[in-house]
Amino acid sequence: MSTIKVDNLQTTGGASLYPARAWVNFNGIGTVSIRNDGNVSSITDIGTGRFNVNFSTSLTSADYALSYDINSYQTNNVSVNSTLEGSSNASAISLMTTSQVRVNQGVGTANFDSTRNLVSIVL
Repeated sequence: MSTIKVDNLQTTGGASLYPARAWVNFNGIGTVSIRNDGNVSSITDIGTGRFNVNFSTSLTSADYALSYDINSYQTNNVSVNSTLEGSSNASAISLMTTSQVRVNQGVGTANFDSTRNLVSIVL
């Protein structure tokens, strides 16, 4: 297998491309397990609906864009929020580091585990 190394990706028209620096699809109910990933070494279950996503290779900056979504959860007919933990206050910044990010899902103050968790990081 060959390895291609580049500093910048662009379309043939010269527009810059920004691929995901890390992504993961994991089961968050029971024993946490990664289904598939890119640059994620492990998931740490730190409580109901709360997870640390640990990167295999550290990122160059903690100023990345995070996308976190779930598509199934234990409680039906409830709108569940999936976010960077603590995103409503200043402490959230410390939960986005170059080596990991903490995410959570819940309704109000109640968190829920989900069978399908989808996280992507773009820098």
